[in-house]
Amino acid sequence: MKPWITVGEAISPDGTRLELVEHDGEYIIRADDLPLMSTRMHFSEVELARIVCVKLKPGAKVMIGGLGLGYTLRSALDLLPKDGKAVQVELVPEIVEWNRGPVAKFTDHPLDDKRTELVQGDVAEVIRNAHNEFDAIMLDVDNGPTPFDDGRNSWLYTDPGLQAIRRALKNGGRVAIWSADDEPKFPGRMRRNGFRADRHRVSTHKGKGGIRHIIFTGRKT
Repeated sequence: MKPWITVGEAISPDGTRLELVEHDGEYIIRADDLPLMSTRMHFSEVELARIVCVKLKPGAKVMIGGLGLGYTLRSALDLLPKDGKAVQVELVPEIVEWNRGPVAKFTDHPLDDKRTELVQGDVAEVIRNAHNEFDAIMLDVDNGPTPFDDGRNSWLYTDPGLQAIRRALKNGGRVAIWSADDEPKFPGRMRRNGFRADRHRVSTHKGKGGIRHIIFTGRKT
């Protein structure tokens, strides 16, 4: 049996130990030894962009919070007009290095696309400083808006965070939030803060079966 090989390591600002590991051609990012995302199971990351980036207008500008293995960025670029822009925000520099190195081939080098603007920083700060700027915002920065989430990004799911996301969007703009688990009360919170909200249950594999995650979506009203 082929062994798991550690390709890269990093410590996130909140102290989480991140690893990029490889096994028989598959790459996985682990957080404190728990798998976060994989080059084999990534369909929900693709859908995160597809759901909110369909029918984008010429010159559209979108933002992705959390680079991961690059699948959401690649999906957004595939739907983005030729004169559009995708702002990719990533806090951990090593994840950017991995996406320029061993995992770039899986997503056809999306960081090298001329429409990509890379911002190495905190996605919450980017959202706070944006006003009527984005046609779509995609967030995959932790486990999502579960009541157990106490990570650095938990502010995004609060009333002030959702209000900031709404201000960052253009009129009619859409937000998509990846979540490991369902949170039945969250769509109501989104509606309370000016969104037409919905939820989508998406498999990690294209087609039926397998682990399913939730993508919460909202359109600015």
